[in-house]
Amino acid sequence: MNTTQIQGIFLNLIIYLIMIFPLIIISLNKKIYISKQQFFTTIIYCTLLEISLSLILYIFPKDIFSTFTKTTGIINFAIYSSKILFISSSLFALKILIPAYLYNQNKKKKLAILVLSKIAITIISIIILYIKFNTKGILFSIPICDFIFYIIYFLNIIR
Repeated sequence: MNTTQIQGIFLNLIIYLIMIFPLIIISLNKKIYISKQQFFTTIIYCTLLEISLSLILYIFPKDIFSTFTKTTGIINFAIYSSKILFISSSLFALKILIPAYLYNQNKKKKLAILVLSKIAITIISIIILYIKFNTKGILFSIPICDFIFYIIYFLNIIR
């Protein structure tokens, strides 16, 4: 990876933090965990919020990334990598709210196992896919791992 690619991925991380910030604020509200219906309603509203934020990113990527830098190479790589990294961005609500739900239901041991296994699988998939596909492998490993854990989170919440 060269410095332009690293700066482009760093730019994506900044956008990622901006996109998940409203979800983090919502996840801190203890009232959404009182009943399952209230929790599922919150997930639906947050998913709609993330879909709208993702659409803004997909429709106006050059405008968004050019607010952070004027270097064309960085902007172009940030746009390219954002289309891969944010494949699963409309499901950020699941990524944040379901672990928060498990935490608030005093299932901290289960949550710790899930989080640590997600980190381990992400690192392993980054290494394997980097060896096979170079930089594209790093970019694709994150959404692949996200989708695997969306299924696991969904199965945990249904039980």
